[in-house]
Amino acid sequence: MASLFNTSSMLIFFFLFLVSVVPSSTANKPKGLDIQHTICSKTSNPHECLNLEHVKTSKTLKAITKASIDVALQEANDVHTKINAVSKKEKDKLLNNLYWHCSKNYNDAIRDLTIAKRSFNSHKFDNIPIETLDAEQEVQACKTVFLAAKRDPANLKKGNEEFYLLAQIARHSSEELVKKISGL
Repeated sequence: MASLFNTSSMLIFFFLFLVSVVPSSTANKPKGLDIQHTICSKTSNPHECLNLEHVKTSKTLKAITKASIDVALQEANDVHTKINAVSKKEKDKLLNNLYWHCSKNYNDAIRDLTIAKRSFNSHKFDNIPIETLDAEQEVQACKTVFLAAKRDPANLKKGNEEFYLLAQIARHSSEELVKKISGL
């Protein structure tokens, strides 16, 4: 009987020791970082995504989605303005025509993100992934235009890549938000 008591108490002591020393994988992960990692892992540049200020500081899917739409909309407006400025100075008619098409695409992307923002503000979250995907697709064609340009005085290639990442974050965060709200 005494050996049973010693064995039982030894097992309980060992179990308590293990529980206190070996942390569970979820105990050390802040919940907010799970959200960021889930979203950023689906983008074309997860490392850059995780380093963006609005991603790091947003603690909820709603906050990340709202901030991502706002930041993407601002970036789209900035790139659109630069495209128009470069287009006015471009002498090469072919390149000027391509810039014109990219300007139109960015105009459409801005419209898509404006609709996404309205959808967010009216709690019609189902619309947001559709609009943000449309914005992504609008500027995808510009990637080849900016790569083909002999010079890039306004750094349009970089701006296009940054916008594309921001649109991806807005789409993936809104998809996760829709899943959460739907209980999926």
